[in-house]
Amino acid sequence: MDREQQILALIRQNPFISQNEIASMIGISRSAVAGYIAALTKKGTIRGRAYVTSDELTIMCIGGANLDSKAVSKQAIRLASSNPVTVTESCGGVARNIAETLAGLSCRTALLTVVGDDKAGQWVLEETRKRGVDVSQTIVLQGENTGTYTALLDATGEMFLAFANMEIYDKCTPQLLMDKWSHIAASQLVIADTNLPADTLQELIKRCKEDGITLFIDPVSSEKAKKLPQELHGITAIFPNLEEARLLSGSSEETDQDYAKLARAIMARGVKHVFITLGSAGVMYVGEEGEKLFPPIPTNVVEVTGAGDALLAGIAYGVTHQHTFMEACSYGLAAAHITLQTDQSVASELTEERLQQTIQSITKGD
Repeated sequence: MDREQQILALIRQNPFISQNEIASMIGISRSAVAGYIAALTKKGTIRGRAYVTSDELTIMCIGGANLDSKAVSKQAIRLASSNPVTVTESCGGVARNIAETLAGLSCRTALLTVVGDDKAGQWVLEETRKRGVDVSQTIVLQGENTGTYTALLDATGEMFLAFANMEIYDKCTPQLLMDKWSHIAASQLVIADTNLPADTLQELIKRCKEDGITLFIDPVSSEKAKKLPQELHGITAIFPNLEEARLLSGSSEETDQDYAKLARAIMARGVKHVFITLGSAGVMYVGEEGEKLFPPIPTNVVEVTGAGDALLAGIAYGVTHQHTFMEACSYGLAAAHITLQTDQSVASELTEERLQQTIQSITKGD
């Protein structure tokens, strides 16, 4: 056993062990122990005092965590007038939703985001914590407002207008990322959304490439996807919808339906695996394992909100449970299938047991 492994074994036995004690037990100087510990911390194997060792099962989600409000009009909407509505509030944000979904699938999940020191931030963090997500690395910013998303739907349930106040994510700087790097590097998988600023995304992709960290990216929207750098080496998998895929591929054809060609163009920028979500047409996978168009599971759709987040979470579940990316796509489709049958952005019905049952049903052809 080399010195580094000896030190790590002692730390695992006693996270509060001192450097002097380690030095005495293995017969080297305290300064040499300090050097080994610094190297282990830089690699993310340990997380500082107490020397908490990395948990290889953690999935770190980085990005948006909002307060979502949905107002549904009780009648035809009249402009420049008061409209009676029914209002509901819920926790939102792509990264937060994915983290909660994964926690519901019995994955150990952490959320790195920024919220304001307001009631909305307190509520979002508390509700997310209750759902099994580790929010200890989230930053509460004094004097800032938590991100909010407010949607107005007409009486038929169609989107009429929406407002997004996401300025707080500009505070999620590359330096904040580096301050938390030991926790990020210790994760089994990192999932990030493009609510992060462009320079932060670039730094995250660069560091994940350098440190060999598996990184999934959710582009969120075609506008926010523009923040991604041209060089995408360092992204393991990306999950655009068709509009986002056209943007990321550089396609000038707004009606381009050659899904595999679009995916290959994104791969050419450095991504290893591309999953283009196509709604009722399914999911196009192009990557190191080949190419395949996965048809959707026949579903009685209640609401489409949250299906994309569920699909990404399902694929993350599959990959972290030793399945290939192509095999994991079935888990993503099953997760989306379950979510589409609810009116929840994060479906409470989407449990590990229900996901496995759905997969078995697909396999048997039931």
